[in-house]
Amino acid sequence: MDKTTYSVLVLMSTYQGEAYLREQLDSILAQQGVEVSLLVRDDGSKDATCRILQDYADKYPCIRYYIGENVGFIRSFSDLMKD
Repeated sequence: MDKTTYSVLVLMSTYQGEAYLREQLDSILAQQGVEVSLLVRDDGSKDATCRILQDYADKYPCIRYYIGENVGFIRSFSDLMKD
């Protein structure tokens, strides 16, 4: 059986996501058969979203994130595609 590992870049935009963010990140990181890199742009959250992102980025070097102003999810993903 082929044991090829694929590299995948996941783009994620967050906004006020503290309720489900840990579950989402854990699910992405648990994928098997792929080497995951995760790039996250926070869209100006005022809750604990950025603290959660920092905690995960400290623990997992495959996670990078940055904080932007609130521009909505379409422009947020567009910004991620430029990075």
